[in-house]
Amino acid sequence: MNRIRTCWSGVLAAVLLLSCTAQAADLIALGVPAGVRMTAEGVVISGMSELDTPAGAVSPGQAAGLETGDILQEADGVVIDSSETLADIVRNSGGYPIQLAGLRGDTKISAAVQPVQTTSDGAYQIGLLIRDSMAGIGTLTYVDPKNGTFGALGHPVTDVDSGARLPLETGSIIPAQVIRVEMGTAGKPGELIGTYDFSTQLGQLDDNTACGIFGTLTNRSLYAGQPVLSTAEAEEVHTGEAEILTCVSGSQPKRYAVAIEKIAPHAADSRNLSLRVTDQALLEQTGGIVPGMSGSPILQDGKIVGAVTHVLVNHPNRGYGILIGNMLEAAG
Repeated sequence: MNRIRTCWSGVLAAVLLLSCTAQAADLIALGVPAGVRMTAEGVVISGMSELDTPAGAVSPGQAAGLETGDILQEADGVVIDSSETLADIVRNSGGYPIQLAGLRGDTKISAAVQPVQTTSDGAYQIGLLIRDSMAGIGTLTYVDPKNGTFGALGHPVTDVDSGARLPLETGSIIPAQVIRVEMGTAGKPGELIGTYDFSTQLGQLDDNTACGIFGTLTNRSLYAGQPVLSTAEAEEVHTGEAEILTCVSGSQPKRYAVAIEKIAPHAADSRNLSLRVTDQALLEQTGGIVPGMSGSPILQDGKIVGAVTHVLVNHPNRGYGILIGNMLEAAG
């Protein structure tokens, strides 16, 4: 078992406008914590640094017009399948410019970056801090008992430094347990801290979208015998009492009272529902909503209406949620 901390910003905004046209479905609400690990299709630039050279301090990546959050997928025509691949190409460049290609959001980009030799060891470098994989704890929202397809998080897996959504190459869901909670306070959103086991796989990831991650669970024990609930159409959701199904200790979720205070069906960033935690037990344990709870299903009138997505940093007892119809639309 490996202790981890959530390593993406589970409260970052997503960018996509969706209509609430998904049909109602019969699903099982989960609220189960899970380890999420994924490898990006390329590498993400999480930062840039200046390099000390005989000619002075330079930042080759910045000089080439690259930006934090760009996804690099090819270097001199070679597919970048890991950070080591790019490092080898730079190291063996002989100082010749390297032609990079990739994505900035959904737009294709290309840039010629000039490697430089550093004064410290003479090695060729381009001053990019890159990441090719992510891992963290999130919450499974629902599963379709007919075929095991699931949705989780309600927002994308993003690079923790740049906020860029990672294009998924491979990914999996693995067992997790919450071992400790850092309470949220004004200005500090708190955190779920947990463990997960790399030796066991509960399912595979198929897509990382602005409205959540989606895939197929291969372990039916997560939901066998659990009640099936209908999903609510957008017009059925109303302000007032509701519940979230979430886990703040161990692996078994519980229901906690919340209030839906505002509904914005066409909000562009997964903030369709304004929430306020009213459950005293949850407030005492977490201070409200904390990262790691993203994906916790929201229930109202016996139906699944959405999932928790964001916390208000200065008001941890408040947060946002996405409508379940928008998640199902993104799942395809």
